[in-house]
Amino acid sequence: MEIIAFTVVGITLYFFSDWALNMLEKIHGEPLPHRNLVFLVLIMVLSLSTFGIIRTLMHSSQGPQYDNQEQQATDSRNQPAQTH
Repeated sequence: MEIIAFTVVGITLYFFSDWALNMLEKIHGEPLPHRNLVFLVLIMVLSLSTFGIIRTLMHSSQGPQYDNQEQQATDSRNQPAQTH
């Protein structure tokens, strides 16, 4: 389910970023220099912030989560040494 949410939001952010860039160019009166770089920065900032919010909301609704790798590392140190 999480992958579907990220995909839909990513597609939406792509079209929103394109629209916002067109509006910025309309306000500016001419095409922006380095248009691709401006688009990249715009979509990156929007996607990182939005994906962070989605991840926080999805994980908070699932209850407490435990990091299994951290637990396994702790368990291996607490076991007595094996003798042959």
